[in-house]
Amino acid sequence: MRKAVLLNLVAGIFSIGLNASAQDWEIPRTAVGRPDLQGVWTNKTLTPLTRNRELGEQQALTREQTARLEDGHQNYLDAEFADSDPSRGAGFGAQAGDDGNTEDGYNEFWKDLGTRIQMINGEYRSSIIVDPSDGQIPYAGDPRARFRRDPNGPGLYDGPEARPLAERCLLSFGSHSGPPMLPVMYNNNYQFVQTADYVVILAEMAHDARIIRLNDSGHKLAMNKWMGDSVGRWEGDTLIVETKGFNPQQNFRGASQNLSVIERFSRISESEILYNFTVEDSSVFSQPFTGELVFNARPSQESIYEYACHEGNYALSGILAGARELERQNEATEQ
Repeated sequence: MRKAVLLNLVAGIFSIGLNASAQDWEIPRTAVGRPDLQGVWTNKTLTPLTRNRELGEQQALTREQTARLEDGHQNYLDAEFADSDPSRGAGFGAQAGDDGNTEDGYNEFWKDLGTRIQMINGEYRSSIIVDPSDGQIPYAGDPRARFRRDPNGPGLYDGPEARPLAERCLLSFGSHSGPPMLPVMYNNNYQFVQTADYVVILAEMAHDARIIRLNDSGHKLAMNKWMGDSVGRWEGDTLIVETKGFNPQQNFRGASQNLSVIERFSRISESEILYNFTVEDSSVFSQPFTGELVFNARPSQESIYEYACHEGNYALSGILAGARELERQNEATEQ
């Protein structure tokens, strides 16, 4: 209850301060007069992509619901960072007397999920997806069908080409680099760079760089690129980017090569960019769906760090070494 009262007080003070500062703030502009989106931003948030089905069409959370979610996450972090019991038993699981850490691939030190539910237009959002109204991805048919492997194709462990893109350090996981650009478990930072003819978005994870051509007459689809072919234009103070021509190995939420993503970037304050995206693929989704996120400015002294993907990553070499050893054993048995 006290947290809910505090949230109401803070929200009221924030609203008063925002209204006062909004009257004085002007959109910073580049040398050619366009809104300046440059800098390092993060989209980390506790708000999930899809909505808890129990909430139905409730897009805006109450302050009490928000407080419970944020408090629950903080309590989880406090428990994760608590000192381990030095006398615990070996192994993992409650029966072994373990504190649970060994059941997690990463402990919380490595994660950067954020600690807040995002607020947009004065609402604490229950999901990133805002349309359809239930906050769900509108799959056409059984969504599992898009993720089944081709029985005539390479097996999951037959060679490096069959392993996921993120494991091969070719592209970040979870559509972090996009489009659409979504928050993931860690490294949720981006650097925006602008010229009169291009916007470049560098994703911290795997250093994926998307080059957006401005005012181009059309898409260049002769080659299917990682992150697709992006063409942008300014409508007033909003940057609108349309992307097509995705590489067939990059399948956002099971999408096909027909995937089209439209993004909108609007500088709404000194420290915020409102990011809106619409995903369309009639062969996979029953209708287009739209989501909204806020990109928050990072402190100027904090840079994007090198994402050393392959260093210390032994999964792929271990898989291949195991396969070669199995082949040697089979050959020895046959002899």
